[in-house]
Amino acid sequence: MKNNYDEPMFIDVKRGRVEEEEGPAGVEEAIRNLCDEQSFAVLATQGQGQPYATLISFATSPDMKYAIFATPIQTRKYSLIQGDQMISMLIDNRSSQPNSLNSISALTITGKAKALSDEESIELWSGLLLCKHPYLSHFVKSPSTALIVVEVTGYFYVRRFQEVFQWSP
Repeated sequence: MKNNYDEPMFIDVKRGRVEEEEGPAGVEEAIRNLCDEQSFAVLATQGQGQPYATLISFATSPDMKYAIFATPIQTRKYSLIQGDQMISMLIDNRSSQPNSLNSISALTITGKAKALSDEESIELWSGLLLCKHPYLSHFVKSPSTALIVVEVTGYFYVRRFQEVFQWSP
């Protein structure tokens, strides 16, 4: 059977409604697994009429409502987030599926990012990030580094090249 890649299938998983045999729990599990298994994401920010993308290490909260990453304060991404908090993050498994386009999964996280400023929040969120990325300890604890927490507004999960699922935590 030949796949028609011009016609993506969109499945809305909001509020437990799914229009195919896989329920919201299956999509949530696939999203959670991709976030847990992948160490890096591409962060997309915007400012001055121009998009900007960078590679980041990240972690997600157990309830999947938040993502966390660290960045030096003297960077374009930090400056752009200060000007426009709306961001997206792309996570994919293409490096583990090099020979099959239909085996690749990708996830876009959309949300609102803000730099943490109070010590209690910094301690809590840095613990989550360092649990996944312990080798970043010196970087995360540096006074020239900011911790950025993302309040997730949605997940867009794509598998088999054209099946698109939308999920909100």
